Amino acid sequence: MPDEKIQYDVHNYEPVNKYIDDQARLKRSASTWRYAKAATLIMVGIGILAVLLAWAYYLYKKPHRLVSLSEIEQKVLINEERLIKNERRLPSEEEINTSTTSNILQSKINEKDLEISKLKEQINKTNTNDKKLKEELEIEKKKAEKDKLDLQKKLNEKKQVKTNVIHFQYLPADINGNKVQVTTRLYYDDPLNLNPNKINGSDPINCYVTFTNRDDLSVIELGDRNTQPIVSKYHLETLNVNFNDIIKLKNEKCQF
Repeated sequence: MPDEKIQYDVHNYEPVNKYIDDQARLKRSASTWRYAKAATLIMVGIGILAVLLAWAYYLYKKPHRLVSLSEIEQKVLINEERLIKNERRLPSEEEINTSTTSNILQSKINEKDLEISKLKEQINKTNTNDKKLKEELEIEKKKAEKDKLDLQKKLNEKKQVKTNVIHFQYLPADINGNKVQVTTRLYYDDPLNLNPNKINGSDPINCYVTFTNRDDLSVIELGDRNTQPIVSKYHLETLNVNFNDIIKLKNEKCQF
């Protein structure tokens, strides 16, 4: 008996235990996901509810913003009718007469400007020995200037010109093949006067030159009757002219 051997079996339950642990972990994970999904849905529902409540409160506090489509269409039709009536309204006889008369006067003034300019050119080109012709041209020029002033006075009365205004007169010209425009400024501290005037006693008339198709050339200030033109060396070299050419242009085109 003492030599009898005891036999026993050894069983490994580790895989079983591992399987049980895995199943428990899966159940816990599934429960956690269900809780998380439920919590997310609850939060989304609360958010949507909050937005709807806010919108309802906004509509409750702003009832005047709820305008029906029919009301909008009615307002649009009213505005269209008002615009059509305004477009169809004929100008009054007084408006037509005032506008037409002013345009006619301005057109006559422009014609006188051209006439005066041509007479100046003729005077400058007349031989100094031909005194009789020169005197006749001077008389014609003075008459044209007086006619122009009378027209200007009538235009001022029509337009009811305000004080401290500047009138501009334009004449086309040419400098060595370059198209330019000579603009004369006429200052009126008191537009009721026939002639330009300045209270401080300075010359109320001066002029300048602008270039029609030359962006590289700036304005040339020709000044008034008692000052010399302000012209740069760059202008003289670019235009291939001299200072006397600018003086001649001033004498012929400035409406002094």
